[in-house]
Amino acid sequence: MLRVLGRVMKKEFIQTFRDKRMLMVILVVPLIQTVLFGFAINLDLTAQPVTMVDLDRTLESRNIARLIIENDGFNVVSFTWNENDAENDILLGRTALAVVIPSGFSKDLALGSGEIQIVMDGSDSNTALRAGQQIAQILNHNAAERVRVTARERIQAMGRSADTLLPRIEIQSRAWFNPRMRSAVFFVPAVLGMVLIVITMLLTSMGLTREKEIGTLEQIMVTPLRPWQLIVGKTLPFAIMGLVDVLLIVMLAAVVFDIPTMGPLWGLLGVSTVFLMATLGLGLFISTVSATQQQAMMNAFFIILPAVMLSGFVYPIENMPQWVQWLTVLNPLRYYMTLVRGIMVKGAAPWELWETGLHLAVLGVAVITAASLRFKKRLG
Repeated sequence: MLRVLGRVMKKEFIQTFRDKRMLMVILVVPLIQTVLFGFAINLDLTAQPVTMVDLDRTLESRNIARLIIENDGFNVVSFTWNENDAENDILLGRTALAVVIPSGFSKDLALGSGEIQIVMDGSDSNTALRAGQQIAQILNHNAAERVRVTARERIQAMGRSADTLLPRIEIQSRAWFNPRMRSAVFFVPAVLGMVLIVITMLLTSMGLTREKEIGTLEQIMVTPLRPWQLIVGKTLPFAIMGLVDVLLIVMLAAVVFDIPTMGPLWGLLGVSTVFLMATLGLGLFISTVSATQQQAMMNAFFIILPAVMLSGFVYPIENMPQWVQWLTVLNPLRYYMTLVRGIMVKGAAPWELWETGLHLAVLGVAVITAASLRFKKRLG
């Protein structure tokens, strides 16, 4: 019995190591992913983009801004005197939160109390909550000391007791788009990208590979069917299934999680169609390098896992090293996550997110074109 078991195991080892592509998947790819994720996965807040709105324009307000600029956890990407600019930055995803110093802040400090408003992007509740808490802590512990120095001098110059009249700062925090900071608002829209990339890519790659395994693909090739007709006929059904899934998830989000789609539904379906070009293209490509359905499934998951981890779904892209951030430029899921959250949660119109949409469209067209050319070559 043990001898038979040993022969079966030997046969499996020989068959596995005979395929050089499978050997690469088993030995090399896990090493690459281990190194990549070891650098990319970082839950610490670093260089979170911040918009500073200084409506007071005084020495005290500039000291507050300098504290945030000097902190490694934040990166002031915009300094403005207009609240509408901050709203636009948050809407387009350029910044994670805005710090608003109201007009008359320094005068209020001189009277004993000053208020600062922190506006957070609630569509990413996890990051926004931690960033808001950290920036509030910075202001409470450090900003007060700086403004007290100036206030102490002014109070003493007035001949009063500085110890009894030192001002204090009150922080008012608001979360746009997700006032209750519910995690579901952050995670549920991202499920769209997860579902589309898994279903469409897996079904496309395994469906075409199954045709090769059972020999029906060769039978189709001898028919008058043209290559582009075969490609469209094989991928379009999966695209329709993906769009149906989008509608089902949107309805589920509204009914079960109380997350209505704030933006136009046609816009969401439009960006989903563009994203499908990339996922279907990846499925086509996998089918050309896989001989069996098992290989297709393994190759698909080796693409899906890095795509999810490097999309900003769990870990902010800003926390990753610069060279890893450059890799995310080639990840279509990264752009789709931004578009879905912008349309579903923030109520943005597709043309307001045109830069992100353009990146996704260029990437999607490039992937589907390259995969189609390779698939046609294999057919030839």
